[in-house]
Amino acid sequence: MSSQIFKKYSAVDTPIEDKRKQQILAAASEVFARLGYAATIDQIAGEMGVTKGHIYYYFSSKQEILFQIFHQAMNFFLKGVTAANDEQLPVDQRLKSVLEAHIIAICENRAIMTVFMDLRRDLLPEHWREIAASRNYYERLIQGLIKEGIDAGYFVPENEKILSYTILGSINWIYVWFQEKGEFNEEQIAGLMSDYLLQRLRRWPRLSTEKLGKTISEISVGDSASFSKTISETDIYLFAGITGDFNPMHINEEFARKTMFGKRIAHGGIATSLIAPVLGTILPGLGTVALEMSCRYKAPVYPGDTVTASATVLEKDEARNRVRMELKWVNQEGVEVAKGEGVVMPPKEEYKQMLGLEPNQVK
Repeated sequence: MSSQIFKKYSAVDTPIEDKRKQQILAAASEVFARLGYAATIDQIAGEMGVTKGHIYYYFSSKQEILFQIFHQAMNFFLKGVTAANDEQLPVDQRLKSVLEAHIIAICENRAIMTVFMDLRRDLLPEHWREIAASRNYYERLIQGLIKEGIDAGYFVPENEKILSYTILGSINWIYVWFQEKGEFNEEQIAGLMSDYLLQRLRRWPRLSTEKLGKTISEISVGDSASFSKTISETDIYLFAGITGDFNPMHINEEFARKTMFGKRIAHGGIATSLIAPVLGTILPGLGTVALEMSCRYKAPVYPGDTVTASATVLEKDEARNRVRMELKWVNQEGVEVAKGEGVVMPPKEEYKQMLGLEPNQVK
C-alpha cells in the first residue's frame, strides 16, 4: 500500500511538504476506514512504510490528522458546487452537475468518505463545529439551487430543505457499496443517479387551456419553437434497451475510442427525437399529429452534449389542415448536428375543446 500512496502524490505539482501531508492523510484515511479511530499512529506509519516520527513531523496528533481528513472531504464537495455555479446552464443542469461531482468525489475517495461519514463523533467538539459550519454552507448552496428551480418552474414546489436532505441522504451511502471494478464506473453511476433524482424533482406541466396546441388558423409562416436537453448516460442506455440498438459505437468506450470519433457517440435517434416535444407540446402543441419527417445527420452527438431541436413554419395548407416545417438540431457550440423537414396536422378546434375538459367530462 505504501508504494501506491507515494506514487499517487509524487507526480502532483505541489510543494514537497504538501505532498508529504497528502500522503499521510491518504494512509490515515485507509487505516481509519478499516480500524476506526482506535487505530494508532504506528499503524498509520506502517501503512506508509515510514516511522511514526515522520508522521509527527507534519502533524501534532491523531486528532489533527482526523480533522484534516474531514476538511479534505468538505473541500471535495464545495469544489463541485463552485464549478457548477460558474456555468451558464439552466438550474436543473447546474444541480445535476453538483450531484455528479458529489457522487464522483465519494467514489474516487472512498476511504476519506468512510471516515467522514463514520467517525464524526471522534472529532473534538470545536473541530466538529467548524466542519458542521462548512457542511451547513454546502447544504444551503444546494437548497438555493433547488429553490431557484422551484421559483423558475423547473421543480416541484416542495420544501427545499427536505428535498436536499432526501437527495444527499440517498447519495452519501454510495461509499458503502461502490466497487472500483464493479459493473459501472463512477461517471456512469453519477449520471444514472443524478438523472433519477432530477426526474423526481422535475415538475411536469398539467393540461390547461393555455397549454393546448394551436389550430392552423392560429399558426403563421415564420413561427418557431425549440426544446433543449443534455444527452446523458442514462438516455443512451435506456434508448439502447428500448430499441435493441446495442451498437458498441454507443455503449463500448474501448471500441469507440478506436473509431473515427475517438469516443462513444449517442444514438442519432436520441437527438432527433427531441423534436417530439417541440411539435407535440409547443408548436403546434398538444393534439398535433406528425405525418412526415426527414432528416440528414451532419455531426455526431456525444454524451454530455446539450442539443436544441427547433421547428420553423415554412408553409401551411388550411384546406387540408397541414403545416410544413423546417427542422434543425444544434449542439451547445452552435454546430448543426442534423437538419430536415416535417409535415404535421395541427389540432382541430374540437380537439382543443375536448382536451380542455376534465377526464370525467369527456363523452
